[in-house]
Amino acid sequence: MRRAIYFGLTLVLLVVMTGCGQASGSIRKSNQASPAGQRLTDLHDVGDLQARFNQDAGKPRLLLLVSPT
Repeated sequence: MRRAIYFGLTLVLLVVMTGCGQASGSIRKSNQASPAGQRLTDLHDVGDLQARFNQDAGKPRLLLLVSPT
């Protein structure tokens, strides 16, 4: 019984994740330039992160934490 529940939840999760990428319908190719005003920013401390986060209040934001390990 548990196996069927886990399988069902996994299937639902996969369907939801697949649909999330298709919602916007705008996949940019690597040879296209990024839209004006958008760039990747290196942050050196928590204060930089807090300032950038507060600056964009009311806009959708994506925060990526990448670790080398």
